[in-house]
Amino acid sequence: MCAAYLRHLAADRYEPLSAALEPAAGVRLEAAAALSEDGVAVVDGAGTELTPELAAEVDRIITLGFTLNPEVARDVPREEWGIPEPAGRPMQEVRVIRDTIHRLVDRLVARLDTEAAVR
Repeated sequence: MCAAYLRHLAADRYEPLSAALEPAAGVRLEAAAALSEDGVAVVDGAGTELTPELAAEVDRIITLGFTLNPEVARDVPREEWGIPEPAGRPMQEVRVIRDTIHRLVDRLVARLDTEAAVR
């Protein structure tokens, strides 16, 4: 959801990458339905594994519901948002998770835009 909202809100200003230590086989149905309700395009496909090599190529890591082992990306700035996993939850809860992620990504885009303007 986070990558979908970043792609939706920031257009081509930033390149989101959705990755996980144990990636899913595809977009969860609950997440896809909730994003679709909000008019956000969903790109399906197998998830990407977050390896130390991949982490070394990114500018920032956002974790939604877990704490990332610092050894995976020692020098990469990170944020931990503490968002629960939407899989298997009732749609009412998934919508709350979606809306929370939407607000957080909106704030992230504003911060990134400010940082880019200062450079």
